[in-house]
Amino acid sequence: MRVDLPDGQWAELLEPSDLRAGDMKAMRRDQSLLGVDATMGWWDGARDVLLRRVITGWSLDLPLPKDLPGTEEEAGSLDRMTIPAYQALINAIEPHIALINGEEPDPKPSPESAGTSTGNPSTSETS
Repeated sequence: MRVDLPDGQWAELLEPSDLRAGDMKAMRRDQSLLGVDATMGWWDGARDVLLRRVITGWSLDLPLPKDLPGTEEEAGSLDRMTIPAYQALINAIEPHIALINGEEPDPKPSPESAGTSTGNPSTSETS
């Protein structure tokens, strides 16, 4: 799926239906199972893990995030993006995150969601 970014840029992402169990596990790997709300830093890291796995191409003059994930000493591709471009990607993966969380994904995220979720990323309870 193609996502429009500011300034005429674009990114190609896997469709939510193309996600695999490994994508879900990678995003959840450091998630606390104690019922404690995730911090903003945790969410940033979890979304970046997912973005590195679902971005398959883009027009930005940066290596793909999977090729330059970043280290403590060097910023990765996602850290070098403008905030508006990064936010557009965060908004675009809302359906991916909903699927990972066992929710029914919306076909298109609403502008009001601004790519943030107030829910706990843990699995929902079923009886």
